[in-house]
Amino acid sequence: MGRNYIAVAVATIVGMMIGAVYYMPRFVGHAWMAAIGKTEEELRGANQPVMYVAAAVLTFLFATVLAAAIGWADAHTLVAGALVGLLLWIGMAVPIVGMVFLFEGRKLVSHAITGGHYLIALVVKGAIIGAWGAWGA
Repeated sequence: MGRNYIAVAVATIVGMMIGAVYYMPRFVGHAWMAAIGKTEEELRGANQPVMYVAAAVLTFLFATVLAAAIGWADAHTLVAGALVGLLLWIGMAVPIVGMVFLFEGRKLVSHAITGGHYLIALVVKGAIIGAWGAWGA
């Protein structure tokens, strides 16, 4: 059976929206910028179109692999998909963010913010894909 790329595309778009809102200055943006030692001006000066296209491609890859895991787990409900997202966060994102914390020497708040973003994104994207059907429509 083929992957449900509509669900993956929706999860990708929602994932990008989660990141955009989560990192807004009124939410965790100011704390995150302080933790990584950047200002809004420095972040605006980056090559944003390339960054956002790359982020969209990476988010699509993330959602595609999440859809595969949901399909393998036969987790075709909103709750089951969210649970797969949570389990992948615990088993994959937490260790990766934790290892980066150990070796980068940045403030813990930076990694906690990043980990929080991935928690929300994985659970919500998992819920979308699980509810919609990870494999086949």
